[in-house]
Amino acid sequence: MSELKKYLKENRNIFDDQTPPDGHFERFESRLDRLAEKKKSRQTSKTRLVATVAIAASILFAVVAGIWSLKPAEKNPEQISSEFAETETFYRTQMNEQIAAIQCKLDKADEETRNQLEKDLQILTEDNNIFVEEIKEYTNEEMAIYYLVKHYSANLQSLQFINDKLGEYFNC
Repeated sequence: MSELKKYLKENRNIFDDQTPPDGHFERFESRLDRLAEKKKSRQTSKTRLVATVAIAASILFAVVAGIWSLKPAEKNPEQISSEFAETETFYRTQMNEQIAAIQCKLDKADEETRNQLEKDLQILTEDNNIFVEEIKEYTNEEMAIYYLVKHYSANLQSLQFINDKLGEYFNC
């Protein structure tokens, strides 16, 4: 390679003054195109590699997060059933307060309204007791508490609506 450089330096004036031989520019263009294609294919390969690694990392992260979220919490059975009992007691107390407020207003209502609402309250209370007994048997305590809260929230919302409607007509 050093001989070629030496020859080019010594004969520089010949190369500067003469036009290149026929086909030189086409060969030069084709070489540039091949180099550009190689560079582009290397960039494409790098992009694919980075994308593959990113997808693999995402999948790994999702799997680890899924396993971690499904892992049951380390709690002793007494603590879990205690949480369930405390939650149930809290919501049952709220429900009983709403029922007491409704019954106070029912004393001032006409007999037909009173009879119908008393039947509805009795059915609601019985259904609630049946639901609580069934959900106690649920194997996943956290899900049992979740459904218990949802159930009581719906009941309390219904009772609050009844109480508000009665409050428009009767005061206690």
